[in-house]
Amino acid sequence: MDLLEKKTLFNTTRYFTKSKPTIVKCVEDKFESKLFLDENNNRKGFGGLRYKNLFKVSVKDKPLISIITPNFKSPDLEKTIISVLEQKYENIELIIIDADSGKETIEILKRYDDFIDFWVSEKDNGLWDGWNKGLKLANGDYIGILDSTSTFETNATKYLLKYIKNYPDADFIFGAIKKEEKIYAGFRPKDITLRFNIYPSCVIGFFLKKQSLKKLGLYNTKYKISADYDLVYRLIVKEKMKGIATKGDEVFGSFGDVGISSRYSFFSEIIFRIKN
Repeated sequence: MDLLEKKTLFNTTRYFTKSKPTIVKCVEDKFESKLFLDENNNRKGFGGLRYKNLFKVSVKDKPLISIITPNFKSPDLEKTIISVLEQKYENIELIIIDADSGKETIEILKRYDDFIDFWVSEKDNGLWDGWNKGLKLANGDYIGILDSTSTFETNATKYLLKYIKNYPDADFIFGAIKKEEKIYAGFRPKDITLRFNIYPSCVIGFFLKKQSLKKLGLYNTKYKISADYDLVYRLIVKEKMKGIATKGDEVFGSFGDVGISSRYSFFSEIIFRIKN
């Protein structure tokens, strides 16, 4: 497979290939991965590198990192996109799932069409449905969700790759994050049945190995506000998967103040309001 390079608007390099990757299916997988979404007559817009037959794949010593950005009318979407494009790591794919935010959002997505791997704007069936769309589309070895109210720090992928290299058997990694100048870090799996805030780093710093996610399954959409808690509960208690947390000074990103509503998880907000 021929590997090519492409520069972003911020002079960072990205790998890509013109060869369509093969979707590998395993018997134990709990959902099917895909490169494109099924047809939808109510779709308002779509685009990205995949529609130009440019794809991202895993490379030796350069695992592919998938970043999924769910969005609904966030005024900070462009800042979020830029924080991903500014990452210096070469092998990142960016997938944006917009829940029909309107023409202005589509204009932003088209502006970055040559640097986003896949984007779509269409109504969904709730927050978790949008997240699940992104997870199905992710082709990376590790997958993370960066919501459109938040941003990555400059060294986010640098820290992530350090832990991927040093802890290859870990199913997931929790990176420290910042909210209102306070750092949140750590991981307390033994407290899963006792309290909410076992991982104060929130989804911004949560990266899950794809092969582990396939065994775990998607977010359960029957839970309106706690599907993320359910996923972590299944991950720790039922599947007994193992994770690692970064040090407090290895900050992955900053949690935004916008969007804490019905569009955002109650659990992700409440963990900031319970004393560690």
